[in-house]
Amino acid sequence: MVERVTNATVRWIELVLGMGFLALIMTVGLQVAARNVFRIPLIWTLDLAQLLFSWLIFIGAAMAFRRGVHYTVDIVPEGWATLSAVLRVIGILASAVVIYVLIRYGFVLVGIRQTGLIQSLGISRAWMFLPLPICGLLMLVFLIESTIRLIRKGPQ
Repeated sequence: MVERVTNATVRWIELVLGMGFLALIMTVGLQVAARNVFRIPLIWTLDLAQLLFSWLIFIGAAMAFRRGVHYTVDIVPEGWATLSAVLRVIGILASAVVIYVLIRYGFVLVGIRQTGLIQSLGISRAWMFLPLPICGLLMLVFLIESTIRLIRKGPQ
């Protein structure tokens, strides 16, 4: 059940990330063309590009976490199942700490920046920092999913 929900969520997020990446490319392209071809500085394009970049990086990090494509180092030979299981538990706990920091202090940062304004876009500066706790929440869901999968599969 959890995996079915996360699979649907992942497909939706991947679509949104693709559109966001396209918007980032178009924004930067417009900024370069306006500055170099038309000699018109478009200040809002820099702020929009930074906003899109922030969202793409953090939500993309959550997607990479789910796929297990962050950097890992294999230090245990394949035959050592007990030590591998212990290291997996340590990895889950370390991930939980990082996720806690992203959620807890991400929301604190969003609250602090809520009164600031991105002048060129006319929106709250909180939008620039909101991807941090959202990334943490997505990673939490994905950590629960992978932990359930690991428990069902058992030690190897």
